[in-house]
Amino acid sequence: MDNNYTIDNSAKLSHDLTKHTVSNSHRLITVDMKDLYVNIPITETIDIARTQLLKHNNKNITEQICTLLEMVLQQNYFDFQEQIY
Repeated sequence: MDNNYTIDNSAKLSHDLTKHTVSNSHRLITVDMKDLYVNIPITETIDIARTQLLKHNNKNITEQICTLLEMVLQQNYFDFQEQIY
């Protein structure tokens, strides 16, 4: 089964994006997960990210990014050889 939410490389991403119409209300978020950092203190990390993001973004954008960051950090499950980690 193909996963429609992953991209193999940046060239494929660039090619695929040319097929879509993007408005000012759209946000492109990319996550390149090579390693899982299971010992990251999630609450502290999000608080630090929020503080830094607010310096350069409005509150709405900051909260959207922090929500995505929280989902990624709290849902870092994967399967390998039919075993869920």
